[in-house]
Amino acid sequence: MQAGQPEHDLPKDFQAPLVFTKDPDGPYGSKSISEPATNGAAPALAIAIHDACGVWIREWPFTPEKILKGLGKI
Repeated sequence: MQAGQPEHDLPKDFQAPLVFTKDPDGPYGSKSISEPATNGAAPALAIAIHDACGVWIREWPFTPEKILKGLGKI
């Protein structure tokens, strides 16, 4: 438990069951788990940067240097 976190926020018995599948597209029948979180974030961040600064950054990772370069400041 992290410091300052109320005890009632955490389940007493947490289990993460494995669900076996036979996905024909993944290696050895596996499925993706990490890409969905990043696939949605990049376009949302690019749009937010564009709305705030008027600059389209089309390559991940988004850095202050890329924004400044897009603004013509460096």
